[in-house]
Amino acid sequence: MAAKVIDKKEKKDQIITAALREFSKKGFARTTINDIANAAGIGKGTVYEYFANKEEIIHHAFMHFMGTFEINFEEVLISNVSALEKFKQILTGFSNFIDSESKELLELLFDFWAEGIKNKDAKGMLMHQMKQFYHAYKEIFADIIIEGMGDGSFRKDINPRSAAAMIVGCLDGLMVQWLMDKENFDFKGVLNTIIDILLRGIVSEKS
Repeated sequence: MAAKVIDKKEKKDQIITAALREFSKKGFARTTINDIANAAGIGKGTVYEYFANKEEIIHHAFMHFMGTFEINFEEVLISNVSALEKFKQILTGFSNFIDSESKELLELLFDFWAEGIKNKDAKGMLMHQMKQFYHAYKEIFADIIIEGMGDGSFRKDINPRSAAAMIVGCLDGLMVQWLMDKENFDFKGVLNTIIDILLRGIVSEKS
């Protein structure tokens, strides 16, 4: 009888899925490799065949999240629509992206962020990834604003990267409030108000 061929990608995905489930229940700090192995229905040693530690599991999970995030916006960024329309579509896409992800996964992102700040052992990898994510996140808006300043859609007297940092801060705050009270918080309604206020602040008079 032929030995069963192990699909390594499938096994890694199985471990990551189990890990995220455990992190969601217990938090990153309290979850052990043994917990992850039990949740995945495999031996502890098998987990170590694929990942050196919990941080490495998070690395792969976060890379997947970043890839999904970028795919959601890539089509808008390369389209031929105006910078103003790109800005609106990206913000609307952010809302759709939040809707498509589970509350548990988004809560985990904040857990990883907090863990990266306080845990020196995890800080290197987690904080490096968070910095990469936020850099890319802000550059999306900065590039659109620069494009809009060039085509006359946006005011020329604003600092694109400062404006981008403010926008990202607004969206982060919006997501925190939604996570705190998802059932009662009107995410899209508040986002539409934010879009209106932001556009009034950066759109040029001729637009």
